[in-house]
Amino acid sequence: MLALSWTALITWLSLGSTGSLGQSIPVPYKDKVVHFCFYFGFVFWWGSYLRKKTKRTLIGLWLAAVGYGIMMEVCQFAFTQNRSADLWDVLANTIGASVGLWVFSLKK
Repeated sequence: MLALSWTALITWLSLGSTGSLGQSIPVPYKDKVVHFCFYFGFVFWWGSYLRKKTKRTLIGLWLAAVGYGIMMEVCQFAFTQNRSADLWDVLANTIGASVGLWVFSLKK
């Protein structure tokens, strides 16, 4: 299942040590772009798995994505030594989830 694999990838990359992964790529705000893409994918892949576009499902999906993003930031703060929580990451996650929800809702 792609949605579950995507969620596991987000968790691993959010809480694990990525070392110098991506450090040499000179892209402004690349961290925020990655967060946006992670949560865009989260909503899109879970939405595709659930296959429902009811208002309740869409709201629940968005809340799950935003809540998961906040939980990952809290876990970074509480359980890791090499990662830190960042409110800008939460904002990037939320924007990614919102755009992902919009794109998913347009999908036939």
